[in-house]
Amino acid sequence: MKKVISVLLALIMTLSCFFCVNVFADEGIKVIINKKALTMDQMPVIVNGRTLVPLRAIFEALGATVGWDDATKTATGVLDDTTVSLQIDNTNAKVNGKDVTLDVPAQIVGSRTLVPVRFISESLGCKVDWDGATKTVIIESAKDAIFNLTFDNLSSFENNKDFITGAAYDEKGLSLTNEYDHTLGSGKSLKMDNRTKNEHRVKFLNALANAKKGETYIISAFIYATDGAEKVRIGAYSDTGTSNAYTPIAKKDYDILANQWTLVEVEYTHKNDEISQIGIDQYAVDAKCAPTLYIDDVKVVKKASEVVVTPEKTTLIPVTQREGKRPTPLVTGIGKTYDDLIFYDRVFEAAGEKKDSETMFNALPKNPKVMADNDDMLASKLSGIKTSYAKVEKVSVEGMPFTEALKAKVKEVPESPYHTQMVLESLGDDTYEDGDNMLIIFYLRTLSVENESAMGQVQLVVEQEVPPNNKVLQENVKTVAGAGWKKVYLPFVAQKGYTRLCIRLGYYVQEVEFGGYQILNYGKNVKFEDLPSDTVMEIYDKKELFEKDVDWRKEAWARIEEIRRGDIKVIVKDENGNVVPDADVKIDMYDHEFKWGTAFNGTAFYESEKGEKYREAVSTLFNTVVSEIAHKPAEYLKNPEPAKKQVEFAKQLGMKHFRGHALVWDRPIGKTFDAEKDEWIENTSVTEELARLIIANDEAGIDKYIEESIKKMAGDFNGQLCDWDVVNELLVNNEIRSRFGNQVLNKWFEWAQKYDTTAKMYINETSIIGQPSNNKLKSFKVVLDYMVQNGVDFDGIGMQGHFGTFVSPKGFYDELMELTEYGKEIKITEFDCAFDMNAQDPEAEASFTRDIMILAYSMQQMDGFLMWGFWDGSHWLKNAPVFDDDWSLKESGKQYIDLVYNKWWTQEDGKTAADGTYATKGYYGDYLITASKDGKTATADVKCYKGNDNTIEIVLK
Repeated sequence: MKKVISVLLALIMTLSCFFCVNVFADEGIKVIINKKALTMDQMPVIVNGRTLVPLRAIFEALGATVGWDDATKTATGVLDDTTVSLQIDNTNAKVNGKDVTLDVPAQIVGSRTLVPVRFISESLGCKVDWDGATKTVIIESAKDAIFNLTFDNLSSFENNKDFITGAAYDEKGLSLTNEYDHTLGSGKSLKMDNRTKNEHRVKFLNALANAKKGETYIISAFIYATDGAEKVRIGAYSDTGTSNAYTPIAKKDYDILANQWTLVEVEYTHKNDEISQIGIDQYAVDAKCAPTLYIDDVKVVKKASEVVVTPEKTTLIPVTQREGKRPTPLVTGIGKTYDDLIFYDRVFEAAGEKKDSETMFNALPKNPKVMADNDDMLASKLSGIKTSYAKVEKVSVEGMPFTEALKAKVKEVPESPYHTQMVLESLGDDTYEDGDNMLIIFYLRTLSVENESAMGQVQLVVEQEVPPNNKVLQENVKTVAGAGWKKVYLPFVAQKGYTRLCIRLGYYVQEVEFGGYQILNYGKNVKFEDLPSDTVMEIYDKKELFEKDVDWRKEAWARIEEIRRGDIKVIVKDENGNVVPDADVKIDMYDHEFKWGTAFNGTAFYESEKGEKYREAVSTLFNTVVSEIAHKPAEYLKNPEPAKKQVEFAKQLGMKHFRGHALVWDRPIGKTFDAEKDEWIENTSVTEELARLIIANDEAGIDKYIEESIKKMAGDFNGQLCDWDVVNELLVNNEIRSRFGNQVLNKWFEWAQKYDTTAKMYINETSIIGQPSNNKLKSFKVVLDYMVQNGVDFDGIGMQGHFGTFVSPKGFYDELMELTEYGKEIKITEFDCAFDMNAQDPEAEASFTRDIMILAYSMQQMDGFLMWGFWDGSHWLKNAPVFDDDWSLKESGKQYIDLVYNKWWTQEDGKTAADGTYATKGYYGDYLITASKDGKTATADVKCYKGNDNTIEIVLK
């Protein structure tokens, strides 16, 4: 504990050397103590070039109690048997009565006692780093370090005693040097010279000798390279001749900037005492080998438990800050009733007035030159390096302007769509002129497709014959599965040399038919803007999204008022038990009981503006997260640390809930294993070991493997997650289930319940998105019926909610209501709008998001609404609901904030009646309820949840 106080005193003596001005606040300075961000309610100030920070914040961060003697203006902090005293405007501080001289005295700023901080010496047992780029003081106590190598006091560094080398690296290349030093700037580092290949490695012996099993450590070092270096890796190794002698069990690689010390670190949980060494090399074989690396401050520190990270300032949206709570959006100027919902003005043309694509086409000249026709398409050839991935055949059609079409069945998805495509006979280069306005007519229908949006896709291309194959036309064509034919118009301006015609197929496992292909040349007699353009099937006209007076929306709003709000009663008493009339009462909601959430990924750990904004957004907007990748089976079994880190960090950001996704993702073997090459295909769902068991049709082996993987994943997080997706997308991902039957579901859910005894167990499905024509709901209910009839113990049904086109929100709600008959919780687990760029309509998307949220929240069994990412910069479709790529708030983001933090948010105040009571209605959630009278104030932190009594008694003392 004395060492902790030493850290404190050192902190009190360090920051003062960094700047040289008079007195001003500096919001940019951050203080990190043993990996913990110091939360300060007063910004640091600079006095005569010395930086001062709040004393109370530092003491409390270290667990000390703080006292104040107003007569002598002395602050005292006590930790066990150590007492630290500082007097305002006195340069002498005392530690257990011993004087310590400060450069600048403690002083009061904004009612807070601030103290100066200067350089912490090694004699105090701690290490200080100043990150000038981020203006951060990083303080680490040596008490948790099990290995600390600075090289400064060494006169020798010996092979087989202090280090060994790897990959035939000559030990003579290693030497102590004072050319560059990180620790002091004038000390020593280790020079690794004459490197000729990336694998050349140095390993520090016994660096992990004192590691304890089950504990997690941060392994770190600083690397310097005059010309920079690519993919420098730090890792945890075992000794020569053992299993991890050459392949680290934990590793991470970094790009090193030229002429700049770069921190490299990796998190490692010690489970095997064979792992005893730290190694540094370059990871990627294609990286340029750095001939010289300088290494300093090699360190192993036990990972500190983190403190709650609450942003000290916000930049994205206005927020309300509460001590110890996550910030929440502050909405002003918008009412809270149905009539105050955000709508957008839009005029819809009456029937017969709208100038649709067909009308535009009919207005064109009747005698264009036909450049290609349906016979040319029927004669096209399947081309590309993956022609085996698709089967294409001619089929007869009825009731269309053409009698024959092509039917393409894509069995596997190639790496690139053009690896599986149809190529038509090329246009004759002498049959048209530069600048001719041309129009392709094309019909497409999707019979079936395996994707989230339930939309099939092809792409039409007109390009150069030879590389680089530049294009004058490259347009996606999408149709809804089961919804019939779509007539497509694609205009383009012809150029000489652009004569190759392609229809790309390799987007999804799908079955599509296409025909009626024509290329019409209108020359220069028709303006390009007069040519129709229509490529995406629309099955919903969007009109009611812009209309306020819609019955189903009003009915949903009324249901919300009934099922999501309840009575809150506050009784205020004095300490003698007497009721207190006329007391002021403030009802302050700070979180929802309902789970509002997002997918969560590694962007949260970026030490950059991007990372800061990402963390701020998550903390401010949501109370629930789900890992985008880290919990998927192959990812977690390969490396569980990212998932563990995400779960822990989410708690620091104020998340109440974390979903697990997913224990089993039973993907087709063709997506996980290349049988021809006998090679595993890297993926996030099925490991190589499991894939080989599936190929062998080894049911017992598969059962054993899956139970062990569920035991590992669910067991590692027992008691930490709100629910698990036990199976994901099982309608199209059913390799094991198709081999051994639905009874595998009984086993998987039984194992999940066995190894995580608290999480609710979900079945998560996609493509049920208000499109009955795709028959997904019907097929899904067959599976659910089996589960109910055969005793599968499950708690919830997850609907992903990836919408590929606009649908009727009421139609989607009706599908969800069919699922309520099973009596389970329901969640929207992955909401977003996967609209084609040509079909994006920000106001319509915002209105659609609003209505889907309203309908979901109005369902009694709906337990949560999660989006699959919130920011375009970290979203699989670059079309997230809340922020665009430059962090501007989208219209759909405004809708989300208005609903969750305004319309469905309770902030009330009033006075108690003669009987000491105050009553109101509030949305179910977490509240700070404060009562005050005659200078006495008390606050209760309560959960006003559905089913609770929600009567709160507050005693004023």
